[in-house]
Amino acid sequence: MGLDNRFLDSLPPEEIARLEPALRRHTLTRDQLIAETGHPVPHAVFPIDCVISVVAVMHDGRQIETRTIGRESGYGLLHALGSRHSYERVTAQIGGEAWRLPIDTLAAAAAASPLLVRRIVQRAQATLVQTAQSTACNSLHSAEQRLCRWLLLTRDRLSSEVLPLTQEHLSIMLGVQRTTVTAVASELQASGAIAYSRGRITVLDAEALQRRSCECYEAIKDAAAELLRDGRD
Repeated sequence: MGLDNRFLDSLPPEEIARLEPALRRHTLTRDQLIAETGHPVPHAVFPIDCVISVVAVMHDGRQIETRTIGRESGYGLLHALGSRHSYERVTAQIGGEAWRLPIDTLAAAAAASPLLVRRIVQRAQATLVQTAQSTACNSLHSAEQRLCRWLLLTRDRLSSEVLPLTQEHLSIMLGVQRTTVTAVASELQASGAIAYSRGRITVLDAEALQRRSCECYEAIKDAAAELLRDGRD
Protein backbone atom coordinates (compact mmCIF):
# COMPACT_ATOMS: atom_id res chain seq x y z
CA MET A 1 0.00 0.00 0.00
CA GLY A 2 1.45 3.37 -1.02
CA LEU A 3 1.65 6.60 0.93
CA ASP A 4 -0.10 8.64 -1.80
CA ASN A 5 2.88 10.96 -2.20
CA ARG A 6 5.01 10.35 -5.28
CA PHE A 7 8.31 11.29 -3.65
CA LEU A 8 7.76 8.86 -0.78
CA ASP A 9 6.32 6.19 -3.05
CA SER A 10 9.37 6.43 -5.33
CA LEU A 11 11.61 5.22 -2.50
CA PRO A 12 12.42 1.51 -2.14
CA PRO A 13 11.19 -0.31 0.99
CA GLU A 14 14.52 -0.05 2.83
CA GLU A 15 14.50 3.74 2.45
CA ILE A 16 10.91 4.04 3.64
CA ALA A 17 11.84 1.87 6.62
CA ARG A 18 14.29 4.59 7.71
CA LEU A 19 11.60 7.26 7.59
CA GLU A 20 8.33 5.53 8.43
CA PRO A 21 8.68 5.43 12.25
CA ALA A 22 8.82 9.25 12.29
CA LEU A 23 6.22 9.93 9.56
CA ARG A 24 3.00 11.42 10.88
CA ARG A 25 -0.17 12.03 8.89
CA HIS A 26 -1.27 15.60 9.37
CA THR A 27 -4.27 17.71 8.31
CA LEU A 28 -3.45 21.13 6.87
CA THR A 29 -6.17 23.76 6.85
CA ARG A 30 -6.40 26.38 4.11
CA ASP A 31 -3.99 29.29 4.72
CA GLN A 32 -2.17 27.42 7.48
CA LEU A 33 1.39 28.69 7.87
CA ILE A 34 4.00 26.00 7.28
CA ALA A 35 7.19 28.08 7.26
CA GLU A 36 8.07 31.76 7.54
CA THR A 37 10.98 33.76 6.16
CA GLY A 38 13.97 33.71 8.52
CA HIS A 39 12.59 30.97 10.77
CA PRO A 40 13.76 27.36 11.15
CA VAL A 41 12.02 24.64 9.15
CA PRO A 42 11.42 21.83 11.66
CA HIS A 43 9.55 19.44 9.36
CA ALA A 44 9.45 18.30 5.78
CA VAL A 45 5.86 18.20 4.49
CA PHE A 46 4.71 15.75 1.81
CA PRO A 47 1.25 16.55 0.41
CA ILE A 48 -1.30 13.82 -0.17
CA ASP A 49 -4.32 15.79 -1.40
CA CYS A 50 -3.35 19.35 -0.46
CA VAL A 51 -1.35 22.00 -2.33
CA ILE A 52 1.44 24.04 -0.73
CA SER A 53 2.16 27.59 -1.88
CA VAL A 54 5.65 29.11 -1.67
CA VAL A 55 5.54 32.91 -1.70
CA ALA A 56 8.16 35.65 -1.90
CA VAL A 57 7.27 38.60 0.34
CA MET A 58 8.58 42.11 -0.37
CA HIS A 59 9.43 44.68 2.33
CA ASP A 60 6.30 46.66 1.44
CA GLY A 61 4.11 43.60 2.02
CA ARG A 62 3.48 42.69 -1.61
CA GLN A 63 3.60 38.98 -2.37
CA ILE A 64 3.94 36.74 -5.38
CA GLU A 65 3.87 32.99 -5.61
CA THR A 66 7.12 31.43 -6.83
CA ARG A 67 5.95 27.82 -7.01
CA THR A 68 3.43 25.32 -5.71
CA ILE A 69 4.02 21.82 -4.37
CA GLY A 70 1.59 18.94 -4.53
CA ARG A 71 1.74 15.20 -4.06
CA GLU A 72 4.53 14.92 -6.64
CA SER A 73 7.07 16.20 -4.11
CA GLY A 74 7.42 17.85 -0.71
CA TYR A 75 8.55 20.98 1.07
CA GLY A 76 11.73 20.91 3.15
CA LEU A 77 13.68 18.38 1.11
CA LEU A 78 16.68 20.63 0.45
CA HIS A 79 16.59 21.90 4.02
CA ALA A 80 17.66 18.41 5.06
CA LEU A 81 20.82 18.80 2.94
CA GLY A 82 21.59 22.48 3.60
CA SER A 83 20.33 25.42 5.63
CA ARG A 84 17.46 24.63 7.99
CA HIS A 85 16.00 28.15 7.68
CA SER A 86 13.24 29.24 5.34
CA TYR A 87 13.80 32.09 2.90
CA GLU A 88 10.14 32.23 1.83
CA ARG A 89 6.65 32.14 3.29
CA VAL A 90 5.02 28.75 2.87
CA THR A 91 1.32 28.10 3.41
CA ALA A 92 -1.32 25.52 2.61
CA GLN A 93 -3.03 26.99 -0.42
CA ILE A 94 -5.52 24.14 -0.61
CA GLY A 95 -6.11 22.28 2.62
CA GLY A 96 -5.96 18.53 2.98
CA GLU A 97 -3.84 15.65 4.21
CA ALA A 98 -0.05 15.49 4.22
CA TRP A 99 2.78 13.53 5.77
CA ARG A 100 5.08 15.37 8.17
CA LEU A 101 8.63 14.27 8.92
CA PRO A 102 11.22 15.92 11.21
CA ILE A 103 14.00 17.53 9.17
CA ASP A 104 16.59 15.91 11.44
CA THR A 105 15.21 12.46 10.60
CA LEU A 106 15.31 13.16 6.87
CA ALA A 107 18.84 14.58 7.16
CA ALA A 108 20.09 11.51 9.03
CA ALA A 109 18.50 9.17 6.47
CA ALA A 110 20.02 11.16 3.59
CA ALA A 111 23.47 11.01 5.22
CA ALA A 112 23.21 7.22 5.15
CA SER A 113 21.72 6.88 1.67
CA PRO A 114 23.14 8.19 -1.63
CA LEU A 115 19.92 7.05 -3.34
CA LEU A 116 17.79 9.24 -1.06
CA VAL A 117 20.07 12.19 -1.81
CA ARG A 118 19.61 11.58 -5.56
CA ARG A 119 15.84 11.48 -5.13
CA ILE A 120 15.94 14.78 -3.23
CA VAL A 121 18.12 16.37 -5.92
CA GLN A 122 15.71 15.18 -8.64
CA ARG A 123 12.88 16.98 -6.86
CA ALA A 124 15.04 20.06 -6.43
CA GLN A 125 15.75 20.10 -10.17
CA ALA A 126 12.03 19.85 -10.92
CA THR A 127 11.39 22.74 -8.51
CA LEU A 128 14.03 24.87 -10.24
CA VAL A 129 12.41 24.18 -13.62
CA GLN A 130 9.00 25.20 -12.28
CA THR A 131 10.36 28.33 -10.59
CA ALA A 132 12.34 29.42 -13.67
CA GLN A 133 9.42 28.81 -16.01
CA SER A 134 7.01 30.59 -13.67
CA THR A 135 9.35 33.59 -13.47
CA ALA A 136 9.45 33.81 -17.26
CA CYS A 137 5.69 33.31 -17.44
CA ASN A 138 5.00 36.07 -14.90
CA SER A 139 7.17 38.47 -16.91
CA LEU A 140 6.14 37.61 -20.47
CA HIS A 141 2.59 36.27 -20.49
CA SER A 142 -0.81 37.75 -19.82
CA ALA A 143 -2.77 37.34 -16.59
CA GLU A 144 -5.23 35.09 -18.43
CA GLN A 145 -2.48 32.81 -19.76
CA ARG A 146 -0.89 32.58 -16.31
CA LEU A 147 -4.19 31.79 -14.63
CA CYS A 148 -4.94 29.06 -17.17
CA ARG A 149 -1.49 27.54 -16.64
CA TRP A 150 -1.93 27.59 -12.89
CA LEU A 151 -5.44 26.09 -12.97
CA LEU A 152 -4.27 23.24 -15.20
CA LEU A 153 -1.31 22.42 -12.95
CA THR A 154 -3.50 22.50 -9.84
CA ARG A 155 -6.11 20.31 -11.52
CA ASP A 156 -3.39 17.77 -12.34
CA ARG A 157 -2.12 17.75 -8.76
CA LEU A 158 -5.54 17.26 -7.19
CA SER A 159 -7.00 15.01 -9.92
CA SER A 160 -10.14 17.07 -9.47
CA GLU A 161 -12.15 19.50 -11.56
CA VAL A 162 -13.17 21.46 -8.45
CA LEU A 163 -10.46 23.75 -7.08
CA PRO A 164 -11.14 25.51 -3.75
CA LEU A 165 -9.40 28.85 -4.36
CA THR A 166 -9.89 32.34 -2.98
CA GLN A 167 -9.45 35.63 -4.83
CA GLU A 168 -6.63 36.48 -2.42
CA HIS A 169 -4.67 33.38 -3.42
CA LEU A 170 -5.26 33.99 -7.08
CA SER A 171 -4.12 37.61 -6.82
CA ILE A 172 -0.91 36.51 -5.06
CA MET A 173 -0.36 33.83 -7.67
CA LEU A 174 -0.81 36.28 -10.55
CA GLY A 175 0.84 39.23 -8.82
CA VAL A 176 -2.14 41.45 -9.68
CA GLN A 177 -5.03 43.20 -7.95
CA ARG A 178 -8.19 41.28 -7.07
CA THR A 179 -10.13 43.30 -9.63
CA THR A 180 -7.90 41.84 -12.34
CA VAL A 181 -8.53 38.34 -10.99
CA THR A 182 -12.28 38.97 -11.15
CA ALA A 183 -12.07 40.26 -14.72
CA VAL A 184 -9.94 37.35 -15.97
CA ALA A 185 -12.01 34.69 -14.19
CA SER A 186 -15.23 36.25 -15.47
CA GLU A 187 -13.92 36.12 -19.04
CA LEU A 188 -12.97 32.46 -18.68
CA GLN A 189 -16.40 31.74 -17.21
CA ALA A 190 -18.14 33.53 -20.08
CA SER A 191 -16.17 31.38 -22.54
CA GLY A 192 -17.38 28.20 -20.82
CA ALA A 193 -13.91 27.10 -19.67
CA ILE A 194 -14.64 27.40 -15.94
CA ALA A 195 -17.41 28.08 -13.44
CA TYR A 196 -16.33 30.68 -10.91
CA SER A 197 -17.94 31.28 -7.55
CA ARG A 198 -16.72 32.66 -4.24
CA GLY A 199 -13.88 30.45 -3.02
CA ARG A 200 -14.18 27.83 -5.77
CA ILE A 201 -13.35 27.32 -9.43
CA THR A 202 -14.71 24.36 -11.38
CA VAL A 203 -12.87 23.38 -14.56
CA LEU A 204 -15.51 22.73 -17.21
CA ASP A 205 -13.30 22.52 -20.31
CA ALA A 206 -9.63 21.68 -19.72
CA GLU A 207 -8.89 21.71 -23.46
CA ALA A 208 -10.16 25.28 -23.66
CA LEU A 209 -7.87 26.25 -20.78
CA GLN A 210 -4.93 24.67 -22.61
CA ARG A 211 -5.74 26.64 -25.76
CA ARG A 212 -5.85 29.88 -23.77
CA SER A 213 -2.76 29.06 -21.74
CA CYS A 214 0.85 29.62 -22.81
CA GLU A 215 3.60 27.07 -23.47
CA CYS A 216 4.61 27.15 -19.79
CA TYR A 217 2.03 24.56 -18.72
CA GLU A 218 3.40 21.92 -21.08
CA ALA A 219 7.01 22.94 -20.34
CA ILE A 220 6.59 22.50 -16.59
CA LYS A 221 4.57 19.30 -16.96
CA ASP A 222 6.97 17.66 -19.44
CA ALA A 223 10.12 18.61 -17.51
CA ALA A 224 8.67 17.31 -14.25
CA ALA A 225 7.64 14.02 -15.88
CA GLU A 226 11.17 13.56 -17.20
CA LEU A 227 12.94 14.50 -13.99
CA LEU A 228 10.63 12.68 -11.62
CA ARG A 229 10.32 9.42 -13.52
CA ASP A 230 10.33 6.72 -10.85
CA GLY A 231 13.45 4.62 -10.76
CA ARG A 232 15.72 7.09 -12.56
CA ASP A 233 19.08 7.53 -10.84
